[in-house]
Amino acid sequence: MTSAGSPGDNLDAYLLAFRAALTAGLGYDLAVAMVPEHVRDRVQARWLADRIIVEPVGVLSQGGPRPWFDEFDPAGGYHWPRLREFLMLHRNRSDSVLESLDNSTDRILSMLEDPRPGGPAAFKVRGLVVGYVQSGKTANFSALIAKAVDAGYKIVIVLSGLHNSLRRQTQLRLEDELGLVADTPERRAVGYAEDGREIVPMTGAETWQDFHPGTADPALLQGSVRLILVVKKNASVLRRLVHWLEERSPIASPVLVIDDEADQASINTGGNRDPLEELLDLVDEDVDGGTGSSRAQQEETDPSVINALIRRLLEQMHRVSYVGYTATPFANVLIDRDALDREVGADLYPADFIVSLPKPPGYVGTERLFGRAALAGEDEAVDALDVIRRVPDHEADILNPGRQGPLVTSLPPTLETALLDFVLATAARDTRDGGTPASAMLVHGSPYTLQQLALGDLVRAALASLRQQWRYDQERTRPLFQQRWDDEFRPVSVAMDPDRDLTFDQIEPALQRNFRSELPVLVLNTRTQDDLDYERNPNIRAVVVGGNKLSRGLTIEGLLTSYYVRPANYFDTLLQMGRWFGYRESYMDLTRLWTTDDLRVRFRDLATAEEALRREIRLYDALSLTPRDFAPRIMTHATMQIAAKNRMGSAREVNADYNGSLVQTINFQLRRRAWLAGNLEATRTFLGGLGLPDHPVAGRIVWDDVDWRRVEDFLGPEGYKTYAGASKVDSALMREYVRSQATRYQEVTSWTVAVRGRQTRDDRLGDEDLGILDGPRVNCINRAREAESETSIGTLVNPVSRASPGGDEEIGLQPEDMAAARQFAEEKDVSYALALRLRRTPEKGLLLIYPISRYSSPRRGRGQDLFDDVDRDGETVIGVAAVFPYSTSPATVRFVVGSAGEAHP
Repeated sequence: MTSAGSPGDNLDAYLLAFRAALTAGLGYDLAVAMVPEHVRDRVQARWLADRIIVEPVGVLSQGGPRPWFDEFDPAGGYHWPRLREFLMLHRNRSDSVLESLDNSTDRILSMLEDPRPGGPAAFKVRGLVVGYVQSGKTANFSALIAKAVDAGYKIVIVLSGLHNSLRRQTQLRLEDELGLVADTPERRAVGYAEDGREIVPMTGAETWQDFHPGTADPALLQGSVRLILVVKKNASVLRRLVHWLEERSPIASPVLVIDDEADQASINTGGNRDPLEELLDLVDEDVDGGTGSSRAQQEETDPSVINALIRRLLEQMHRVSYVGYTATPFANVLIDRDALDREVGADLYPADFIVSLPKPPGYVGTERLFGRAALAGEDEAVDALDVIRRVPDHEADILNPGRQGPLVTSLPPTLETALLDFVLATAARDTRDGGTPASAMLVHGSPYTLQQLALGDLVRAALASLRQQWRYDQERTRPLFQQRWDDEFRPVSVAMDPDRDLTFDQIEPALQRNFRSELPVLVLNTRTQDDLDYERNPNIRAVVVGGNKLSRGLTIEGLLTSYYVRPANYFDTLLQMGRWFGYRESYMDLTRLWTTDDLRVRFRDLATAEEALRREIRLYDALSLTPRDFAPRIMTHATMQIAAKNRMGSAREVNADYNGSLVQTINFQLRRRAWLAGNLEATRTFLGGLGLPDHPVAGRIVWDDVDWRRVEDFLGPEGYKTYAGASKVDSALMREYVRSQATRYQEVTSWTVAVRGRQTRDDRLGDEDLGILDGPRVNCINRAREAESETSIGTLVNPVSRASPGGDEEIGLQPEDMAAARQFAEEKDVSYALALRLRRTPEKGLLLIYPISRYSSPRRGRGQDLFDDVDRDGETVIGVAAVFPYSTSPATVRFVVGSAGEAHP
């Protein structure tokens, strides 16, 4: 053992022993005493840090938890307690991760129907679970299966992706966690279940062990034995299963169907046969995946074919619960909720429930990596981590010359640097952990397999050159390695956590050891036999080059460096390409993601849309709406599509949905004085026409009951102009929304207008004449420009919170409204700002106007003066914010909604 505080201390092992002692009931004091004194404080600190409170699960459900679940406690089952203990002791899951897993799967199970003998004689439940990419969805449905089997579900069918590699990974994982294999030192598992409690597998891990009727005992279907099948979502395999079940239909035993990656292949891209049409024989011959004609191969993964087969599968069961799992639910929530096919029944719209899983502790996803824009009720945007590095477009083009382009013959300089980053990061992680954990680098350039093969050869040559330079030319090489480490890695580590800092001398022994052997390069595509098999080799260290095989479900352990330059035009495709998301918090400072500026911006926009969708689910959970009442809205994007058009189901685009939102101008043309002066003059005209204020209080001048037409004029072509680059804060779209709601639904017809200035004058900031009738000049406020931005002030509106009353969104509401909003926000765990908007009647809008001083400068932290040259460009900047109440109409800026949106109450 190394000395106290050295990088080699294996804190994970001590923490595991400490938690095991607590679980065994030894008590806190005795468990602490068992930890060596030199690491005791750090073990206790880690244990306390792991016990963080995780955010709640968001659920849209039909009727909420079912009554039967009140009588069933999963903690008293058999398979789930065994799995929980295994995850804690052998998978080293923290207390908060286990708590989150337990809570979320309880919520999901409570949405399923009662499988016990006294339960309903027939039921069909359809639900969707929305997780995060690489966040442990398999762990979630493994725990759900364990609890469901304990509750009485007899048959479990897991539909697992399109590729053999993912099906194999899932099969092995479930074997380990559900008691299907022995627990051995070579393969740690839960271990075989005791007699009478077994779950019998009807499939195996090898390709030839996917479902085949000849290897399945049909008698098991009608008995009391618990069965599990892990089946690839290829048409030929599903057809075999469906035909086998149809010959034994109806299946009386309660069945749980888990559809992993439920947005892939499970979506109907064709149409539905009308129940009154003449019957047609649409059954094709069985085709094994990956063989036969190109037409047959295409059908293997054709979404319409697979969608129909899944629906036929569900039709064979009297008592069945279908649960789809996905991190990219965009296509799923756009399925036509009323679609019905004569032969295969209802479509897979999650009519009974949609569950949004909480972000797990230690998980790093899109928002954390790329940042995102501020959403309603937030003071400011979320910043990106300092781990993303730029790949120039001309270098990205080298790896992706197109289908007809020449094979890549050289590596871009940034990729060579990324390879150096990888070997340094691997050595640093080894030094911290005191071992050799799994380590990987991902290179994703071209979708074409021949390009990937050529790239793999070039990467092998580059790694070999690095290795040779280190081993035989250290006098020249070592200073270069050390400089890269000191300049690139140490500042990031210190910024995240000073305790993580390591000198080059400390990591050098691990670097030396790693260069003693060759680092493999795996090319994962259909032309190679390369594979990532973590079950057989849990400590794989490799550079992985690939394409589509890496874009769905496949987990890359210890991913430290990613080089991703492959373009993607769909929300779901882009998100799924992100294999770098996952439980990487403990070594996040060592990770690097090399990508283009365009992809970086796309991921940031996607993080905003993703978080907005999850918040909608949580909001409508608080309002007790169901998936039948409400179709979640999805923000659209200027250059990306949500999903391929043939997967958009009943989706329709709505024009300008500001329903229940705060819209604020934060971008301005700060180098166009005439543009700024035009907005100032438009504001003077607008306010001068409102008459005397109803509440002329310094710092908060208010007019009540302003007619909507005046607001429409203010936002009109001759009025206030918003920044052209803004996507949602668009005066034309806002004007369109106000007119549409006022004329069609008699909503937002009456407005409260407030001018928000400083209560006291600041001589540096000055004041402004805003044209208020018989009114004083208004004291200007300070809003500095964001660092490294030419247009943005970051945030405009003074925020509201339960703890700090007096925020701008409270204007126009009564004290009793604010008290009710505070109570609702606390009970439902939603933001106070959102609760305030719920208190506004649909007829009342709020318009806020802010005079921003031309002399604005940063008060603290990062930022810059509002104007680079205040004498040349300076003008009072008018910021505008609008608070829109929640609407009871089918509210009309570019969102996409599904068919259930028509039923919004």
